[in-house]
This record gives sequence, structure tokens and C-alpha cells, in this order.
Amino acid sequence: MHPRQPYRSAPARSALLALGLAGALAGCSGGTPWGATPQNLPVPDIRLPDLERAGQEFEGTSGSTAGAQRVADRVRQALAADPRLAGAAIGAQGFEGGLVVLSGTPRSAAERNIAVDIARRVPGVREVVDRMAQP
Repeated sequence: MHPRQPYRSAPARSALLALGLAGALAGCSGGTPWGATPQNLPVPDIRLPDLERAGQEFEGTSGSTAGAQRVADRVRQALAADPRLAGAAIGAQGFEGGLVVLSGTPRSAAERNIAVDIARRVPGVREVVDRMAQP
């Protein structure tokens, strides 16, 4: 070994490299070179539910089949309760996620629009698909 180059051997170079990396990492915040400490991590904006409307907003919209049927039942009740749709043959089928499909044969275009509007206003309905036949 030459006196001016004491670290020529492979083990000596490896040891120096390891010490150099350890020193570099120790100087960083959080022990990482990119500074990913818990204080610097981004936090997503989480919207908490409004508990005052919990019974209306979340009941029946959890994505379950039973919840979809409850929403469809509410739509059918709302359609039957409206006097403008008395005697109309309009049905409603519920699907997961608040999707309601209207079917049947309305007597007029106005009756069709009324049925779609009523279905959209029922709590738990997120989307209405109009599959009604042309009057």
C-alpha cells in the first residue's frame, strides 16, 4: 500500500462510503434526504358528514341492495302521492349508489317531466335514469 493512498483497498472504501452516507442522512430532517417528516406530510381535506341530516342523507345510500330498495320505495310513494300523476303507470327501480330508474308509460310529456322531477327530489336519490316509453 502506498503511504499517500491509505484507503485504496475495497473494504476501506466501503467503510468510508458507509460513513459518508450515514453522515449525510443524519443531517437531514426526519432522517430522510427529502425531509418527509410527519409535520411535512400533506393531509387530505376530509369532509365530515352533517349529523343533523344523517337520517335523510345517509340512510339507504350506503351502497347496499336493501338501501337501494328503500330509496326506490320512497320514490314510488312520492310518485303515488302526487295528484298530477294519479292513475299513471310509472314504476321505480333502485340500484346501489342512489341510482333510480323510472319505467312505465306516462300519458304525456308533462307527466314524464313531473315524474323525473319528483324522483330527483327524494332524499337518497343521486341520479335518475328515464327509461319511460314515449307517450
